[in-house]
Amino acid sequence: MQNDTSTTENHIQKLAKAYGNQIVRRDNKFYDIEHLGTPLSRTDVEVMILNRIRGEFPDVPLSSELFKGLFKLLIEQRHTDTERSFQVWNGTTVCAPGNPDRLIMKRGSVSANVWSAPAYRQLRVNAADYGVVGEFFEAFFQRSEEREHFLNWLAWCLQNEDDKPAWAPFFYSRSKGTGKSTTCRILSVLFGARNTAVQNNVGKLTQQFNATVLTSKLVVCEETQITPGSPQSNALKTFITDPDVLVERKGFEAERSRQYCCFVFTSNFAPTWLEEGERRYYVMEVDHDGRSGGPRAADFAELVGRVHRFLDDPASVARLHNALMQRDLPKAFNAKSLNIAEFSTPIMQRLQQNSRQTVLDQLEEQLNERGLVVLPEASVVEFIRKHLNANINQTKHLMDELEWHKTKVKWGGKDYSRAIWVRPGYSIDRGKIYGPDFPTESVSDYLQREVPTTEFEVIQ
Repeated sequence: MQNDTSTTENHIQKLAKAYGNQIVRRDNKFYDIEHLGTPLSRTDVEVMILNRIRGEFPDVPLSSELFKGLFKLLIEQRHTDTERSFQVWNGTTVCAPGNPDRLIMKRGSVSANVWSAPAYRQLRVNAADYGVVGEFFEAFFQRSEEREHFLNWLAWCLQNEDDKPAWAPFFYSRSKGTGKSTTCRILSVLFGARNTAVQNNVGKLTQQFNATVLTSKLVVCEETQITPGSPQSNALKTFITDPDVLVERKGFEAERSRQYCCFVFTSNFAPTWLEEGERRYYVMEVDHDGRSGGPRAADFAELVGRVHRFLDDPASVARLHNALMQRDLPKAFNAKSLNIAEFSTPIMQRLQQNSRQTVLDQLEEQLNERGLVVLPEASVVEFIRKHLNANINQTKHLMDELEWHKTKVKWGGKDYSRAIWVRPGYSIDRGKIYGPDFPTESVSDYLQREVPTTEFEVIQ
């Protein structure tokens, strides 16, 4: 009888240690650390733990005495063995790369650590090689210097997992099927799928409740398109560079938290929204003849298939991880600052030439050269698109910065209103233009004389 009691007590101690860090408590409710948004009752927790014991410890005999002793130790008793009791959750989650502890104690309560080591890192693999991923990157990147700079960034992020870089790779290609998503999967597997947040554009990252994204180690934003000068654009700057940011979880107050995110962006549209001199994005153009519909599409598709099979093998991923961990980084490389004078890519140079400020200057010059006081929005859009090679979504912001204002007016015999921009100091009232030293004239007559076509070519 005494041996049975001793055996049961040993089982209780073992099970309490196994499950003590899987549940936290707060305000008389319980939370599974994998699903912190869902409160649980004590009955819920007991059923969950019993189900886990049945699946994970099939050799442990189940009994009422075992259950009673286990939950008494985990829930009821007040003791100092923090590994064998459900701790008080302070309502925060953190990403602590490299820290295997699921709960991080601070001032008597715990934060939930959402980072976990990828399974492949538990393997005892000493070999180091890039395997088929190296072959893939040679086909994916069109310039060896861009490939090397990206690999240096990736190696630094893995070698310094408890830190964050201050700039992000941006993969751009007009064509589809160039391997951008495959590249992102390579990164996701290396950092761990559970430590990665993949989203379409940046909505979830910049929205109010962004804790799940900002407590990830790797954040992948696909099909990125941003309005220049928007709150999203400004928020991204903060997230990419600042380690301490405001994080908000639904149902909890926003709080300042440390984040370790590495960001990667992809798009089939050139990021013309980037500001002049922007140093947070390393933009690489990755169009190649293996793209979808390209002359080498079949060969590239076969290569991509081999990459995915490679990534499905944990031992292969472990060898790739070892190769990156052993990679020597050149002195010129700096993960905290992107030297655009030295590392600017051809697409970055083109974007610089077509930067928003450049477009703004050219637009202002053309408007002033013609002395135009009103101009249909369609004409502005057409000029920006065709002759300044810029994003037409910039129209409003550009004209706003020039302090022109937009109104809607009927002209040209149409029975519906159309958008028209008006120079500062001028106004339109009842279809007529008014301004300093300007003879009052109808919009129709003015546009017929000064802007005789729907295009803006006349102001060149």
